[in-house]
Amino acid sequence: MKKNDITTSARKQQTEEELSPELLEPAFYLSECRSLQIDTRKLGDNKAVGYLTRSVARRPENLLAQIQRVNIHLTQRDTEGVYGSLLDLFITLNSKGRSIRRRMLLRAKPLLTEEQFQALAERLDTGISATDPMPLSTQSVLSKGLTGTRQLIERINDNGSETTNRDPLEEAIEYLEYSQIEKAREILENAVLDNPSRMELHNNLLTIYRVSDDQGSFAVMLDRLNALKIPVPDDWKRLAEHFATRSE
Repeated sequence: MKKNDITTSARKQQTEEELSPELLEPAFYLSECRSLQIDTRKLGDNKAVGYLTRSVARRPENLLAQIQRVNIHLTQRDTEGVYGSLLDLFITLNSKGRSIRRRMLLRAKPLLTEEQFQALAERLDTGISATDPMPLSTQSVLSKGLTGTRQLIERINDNGSETTNRDPLEEAIEYLEYSQIEKAREILENAVLDNPSRMELHNNLLTIYRVSDDQGSFAVMLDRLNALKIPVPDDWKRLAEHFATRSE
């Protein structure tokens, strides 16, 4: 590898680390992740699990999030987490996707209790509905009548009415959990213009630009900030350098 290539690679890695502070929300990392086994080293397992659990509760049909959630619990060797996430996957698929359910169940077998494993194995052919009697799960979010010990689910008002003073960061996260990246970006851009001193808005907006590789929207927003003479954190300059290295 040439020296310039090494320098560029090191600079890119440094930029990504600088733009990934611990306070960033997992939604801004994981909404674009398409890997079944996600890297949670920067986020921490608990943040990633919380995001994926909310995603499953809101959009059970998101099978990628379901499998990612199971895999994180498998990595953690968390019996209750594995069983709860598997139960939600089985409920969503019901009698469909038998090969997927069987494969995930066999991977999880060493961590499950005999009762949990047998209950799921017996339903491979018939499927499971949310109201079926199953061994108690403290972490299932789709089973009816089962209460979890950790309140990870944020209820959404079905009639669409919301308070007028919602935090823009929370609103952006909610859109990301529904894979509405552009809407989340627009909310944060407006929020940064309205409240440029709030650093977490800058940080998470920059993460959207970087993760989605949206150099065009980044350049437009930076021009707007400069035109309004709004001081920007150094992270804006670092991301500009990051995009510059991508085009070299």
